[in-house]
Amino acid sequence: MFRRPGRVAASAESDVDLIYRFAENRSSKAWQPQANPFVCRFMSDRTAFIFSICVIAGFALLIAIEKIRPILFARNQRRHAERRAAQAKQHAERFTNRYTVFELSRRLGISPGELEKNKPAYRHVSIPKQRGGTRTLAIPHPELKEIQRNLLRHVFRSLRSHPCATAFEPRRSIADNAAAHVGQAVVVKMDIVDYFPSTQASRVKAYFCRIGWDLGAATLLMRLTTHEGGLPQGAPTSPRLSNLINYVMDAQIERWVAYRKGTYTRYADDITISFPKDYPKRIRGTIQHVRRVAKRHGYTIHTRGKLRVVRQHQQQRVTGLVVNDRVNLTRAKRRWLRAVEHRLRTTGKASLTREQLDGWRALQRMIAQQAAPPRRTADLPEPDTPPAPGGSGRG
Repeated sequence: MFRRPGRVAASAESDVDLIYRFAENRSSKAWQPQANPFVCRFMSDRTAFIFSICVIAGFALLIAIEKIRPILFARNQRRHAERRAAQAKQHAERFTNRYTVFELSRRLGISPGELEKNKPAYRHVSIPKQRGGTRTLAIPHPELKEIQRNLLRHVFRSLRSHPCATAFEPRRSIADNAAAHVGQAVVVKMDIVDYFPSTQASRVKAYFCRIGWDLGAATLLMRLTTHEGGLPQGAPTSPRLSNLINYVMDAQIERWVAYRKGTYTRYADDITISFPKDYPKRIRGTIQHVRRVAKRHGYTIHTRGKLRVVRQHQQQRVTGLVVNDRVNLTRAKRRWLRAVEHRLRTTGKASLTREQLDGWRALQRMIAQQAAPPRRTADLPEPDTPPAPGGSGRG
């Protein structure tokens, strides 16, 4: 059953010797395969042929590059020269064909000397806020106010503001600002701190230079429209001018929001952004982006109190109007108006006069008209259509 130790050792030694002998034979020339002379010659000729073709192609490519390089270089130089000439021409036109103080005096109907001598003067008035506190208004003196109204009429009227700015614009109202956010899943409302005073005078001057006024005229316009380093809240030019100056800010925020399938509007200092779906991370990133953009333009966003995120199950109000399903006054306001109308009809005494109630009713009609979608031509009845058989002809 058991082998002898000696025989086991002998057999083991013989196996090791066999392995070493096999390895030595594999490394010897006897185990090397014999190369076929015909195959080796064919492979060497083919390799040399391919190598010579590659060398010839490389030299031909170098020669072609050397021939084409001057042509490409000359074409690039010509393009750069044409571009530099166009830029120089544009730069020259930008700084030579500019509006001067004489053009400003012609539009206002006031001599340049009178414009230069005019010293802007304001009187400060404090009025109570609706939610408590006071608001300080800087009201210009009558002479300056007349100049500012002429500026608004003859200089600022033809200028274009961003479509998302709905305040202080012709044919725009709070209903237009609210209608853009009807039926959205979430509405974000933000407020700018000290909107008019925070619109810096340096931005006003830069804006006038950018739209074509020379340095002297831009400085004069800045002096006529700013007070204490900002736009005066109470001057007739401040609302319209704030929309014009903030065109870039509105465009930056609107592009960011539109890329994320949202809607952006700004009514003076009230910023409203809405989204069709509620994504908390997207909303948080949008609020942070708006803060950064506003800070770059010299503004600060309220962080508490006036920063609100309202969902669909809550009452979503934009510039005082409810936008959950359609644009309308709040339910409490509608009930109050009905109660006032009932008291006036029955007793003749109410918290509003009939003229004031008519003003509220006009506001309701305006909201209904501006918030309603435009009626299509196909939906309108034809004028010569006869009534249906058996019908009375009334809808």
